[in-house]
Amino acid sequence: MNEILNSGTLCEILQLELEAMQTFLALLEREQAILADGDINELPLLTGDKDRVADQLSQLEVRRNQLLTTAGLPGGAQGVEIWLSANHAESSIECAWKQLLDLARCAKALNLTNAAIVSNHLLHTQRSLSALQSAAGQVTLYSAKGLTAF
Repeated sequence: MNEILNSGTLCEILQLELEAMQTFLALLEREQAILADGDINELPLLTGDKDRVADQLSQLEVRRNQLLTTAGLPGGAQGVEIWLSANHAESSIECAWKQLLDLARCAKALNLTNAAIVSNHLLHTQRSLSALQSAAGQVTLYSAKGLTAF
């Protein structure tokens, strides 16, 4: 287990994960501002950026898990927690790990909030479209087979 500490690789990976997670969180905050302003034209570019950072986070997690399993530990949070228990003196790694977990929780909550905003926008759009169709006398009807009937 000490070879992880000696090489500094675990610390390096956690720092890279922290940086990527901070970037991801900033993108989610930007997404929320865009959704709140209703200026959805920026969303496709932002979505591409989010996808790239999510891929980067995924690759870093794979690297961390490979490092842990090579050292004989389980992958994921369990492996990091076991490593931390065996290496009490490494407060920088423990601090980075806790920060990463905190940022991940924030990102999850922000992502759920953004999803709720998108759902509300979609519901509003569907209701508006339905009202316009009704006002124009174009009520959508469905056949017994569930197909749109005109």
